[in-house]
Amino acid sequence: MAATLLLASTSPYRRRLLERLGLPFAVEAPQVDETPVAHEPPAARALRLARLKAAAVSARHPGSLVLGSDQVADCEGLVLGKPGDAAGCRA
Repeated sequence: MAATLLLASTSPYRRRLLERLGLPFAVEAPQVDETPVAHEPPAARALRLARLKAAAVSARHPGSLVLGSDQVADCEGLVLGKPGDAAGCRA
């Protein structure tokens, strides 16, 4: 029996990317604390959060293949948070 593929993310964008592969998968919210760590470089933050998300979902579904991911926008060393809305994006 093939293992179940789980996407540890609620991101519609990540879901669409995975759908393009044509593989069957399920989506589960990882429910992890995404609080930034002081002085953590953006790439390290993205990797830490991706691992936390995958580990959280994997713990609830032993034997499944879990894909965790995260991204951090970095503009010349300044981490840009989620804009929230169009006005925030323009700002």
